Amino acid sequence: MPALSGTTESILNKSLLLVVVLATLLIPASLGLFVGYVLGSQHISTTSGRPPAPASKYFEQLINPVQVVNNYIKIHDLTLQYTQWVNQVQPYYDRNQLTGANLRAYSFYKQAYASMEFYSKFYGPLAAGLFLSLATLFMMRAPLMDFRPFRKKETVHGDAKWASEEEIRRAKLRAKKGLLLGRTGAKNYLIADDFQHVLLFAPTGSGKGVGFVIPNLLYWEESVLCHDIKMENYELTSGYRKNKMGQECFVWNPADPNGISHCYNPLDWLSEKPGQLVDDCQKICNLVLPEQEFWQNEARSLLLGIMLYLTAVPEKPTSFGEIVRTMRSDDVVYNLAVVLDTIGGKIHPVAYMNIAAFLQKADKERSGVVSTMNSGLELWANPLIDTTTATSDFDLQTMKKKRQTVYCGVTPDNLQRLEPLLKVFYQQATDFMTRHMPRDDEKYGVLFMMDEFPSLGEMPQFQIGIAYFRGYRVKLFLIVQDTQQLKGIYEEAGMNSFLSNSYYRVTFSANNIETANMISQLVGNKTVEQESHNKPKFLDFNPAARTLHVSETQRALLLPQEVIQLPRDEQIILVESFAPIKCKKIFYFKDSTFTKRLLPPIDLPEQEPYDPRKKPGLKAPDAPPPPGEDKASA
Repeated sequence: MPALSGTTESILNKSLLLVVVLATLLIPASLGLFVGYVLGSQHISTTSGRPPAPASKYFEQLINPVQVVNNYIKIHDLTLQYTQWVNQVQPYYDRNQLTGANLRAYSFYKQAYASMEFYSKFYGPLAAGLFLSLATLFMMRAPLMDFRPFRKKETVHGDAKWASEEEIRRAKLRAKKGLLLGRTGAKNYLIADDFQHVLLFAPTGSGKGVGFVIPNLLYWEESVLCHDIKMENYELTSGYRKNKMGQECFVWNPADPNGISHCYNPLDWLSEKPGQLVDDCQKICNLVLPEQEFWQNEARSLLLGIMLYLTAVPEKPTSFGEIVRTMRSDDVVYNLAVVLDTIGGKIHPVAYMNIAAFLQKADKERSGVVSTMNSGLELWANPLIDTTTATSDFDLQTMKKKRQTVYCGVTPDNLQRLEPLLKVFYQQATDFMTRHMPRDDEKYGVLFMMDEFPSLGEMPQFQIGIAYFRGYRVKLFLIVQDTQQLKGIYEEAGMNSFLSNSYYRVTFSANNIETANMISQLVGNKTVEQESHNKPKFLDFNPAARTLHVSETQRALLLPQEVIQLPRDEQIILVESFAPIKCKKIFYFKDSTFTKRLLPPIDLPEQEPYDPRKKPGLKAPDAPPPPGEDKASA
């Protein structure tokens, strides 16, 4: 029998229970009706010599409670009258000597008595039948309360199974828009229209880009922040997202050798409120120069002071490049002392305090602080990175107000080098998205499409934020190769945090046994019957010596080796509180829904690397004249 839903099972069980209860009540009662009618009819025929009235006539009186009581009263009264009078006139009747009124009275009492006797014979079996019905129902109350003929068979070792179409719909994976998770047919997409997070386990070369990232960038209609280390997603999807979806599209690739990138300056978005300003700067400083030994901590304190100082000087750009130039000036100690003497009263008190603390240190200690700070900011000494982080072409704070797509296109060879900058970028992005609950003018959600998520290193903001991002209409789509990647960066507790807070866990064929074991355990176990045969080893001539033993045993619905050997076009989706889904991958290049959306990529601006010699207001000296030219001119 096919599996029944909980609602269907409940309706069937209650309906059948009602039928059983009614049958228990009506069968004995009906039997009593039948016996009573037969006995009463025989009595009428015997005593009056007439056929009984139709059963319907008696049943009409039977179902009327008042009539029942009146019948018993009449039986009593007429019986007394009949007995006294009929006994007196019976001899005359036998000799045919009754005439006129006496004969009519005799016939009336004879017939009336017979009718009343019918009810006396009738109610006895009926009462017995009703009593038997109630007694039977009382005796069977315990079995009836547990009567569940359509209840799912209990299994000792588990009852895991693959989700049916009905369960897929109950999991709300047949939405019209949202995030694509897979397909069950050529065009039967599994679509989640919510902000629950997704964790995808996909080894290298398994098709995560063609099966998940690109299809969703061609389908998801709200804002996206995409970690695009190959720049492939920008190449294939930016044209459609801008020209057909009407989104603003930006590509931030700060280390592009040709300077082809939009710009983003994290320091452009520092709060103007004094208290919030310090908080914003401290977050950035902690990411660029994390807490370590003494020199690192002192350098971070000075970095905070310089950053706050630049925000108070309009004629100086507030950027990391300007901080580097400030710290690498000819005499940084003298220059900072001049700053405190000239505009000390105008800068933030924390800036004054931190710079003053630096100046009060001994020369050797100051030298160590400067060296540590310059080493931590070495990244911004690169003219390309200085340029692409000096201004901002897009604002992450408006991604909920208008639909935008930002591709963070840091290539693999630059990931480790740019890790501090990426940490700042994603820290600001998550901060901006969760500073307040969505307002009336923030009608769009934001999808973080984090391809090769572990390549970013440890990102505490994602580990912590995954527990509450959904309430701010922020959806994480994290793509990892296996559990070892997560565990190596976030340890066991961090990996479990990502697993437990990801409502949708999707896996392709695993490439290591630990991931395969975890997926097998999450899919669950089922109970199967195991047969064992015993028979003589030689000369099996006695059938009675053969035995068959059937027992129940446990088997994983999907064994670890089956996870590893999963066909290339299949995947598993684990949805919280629902049966696992075994479905097909989406390949955008095989699906006309997506191939017809492939448009040329958007054009990107070309940034000119920063060159201090070209700074406005400065002019290079004229070249000296050729030898002898001065004399000739003279």
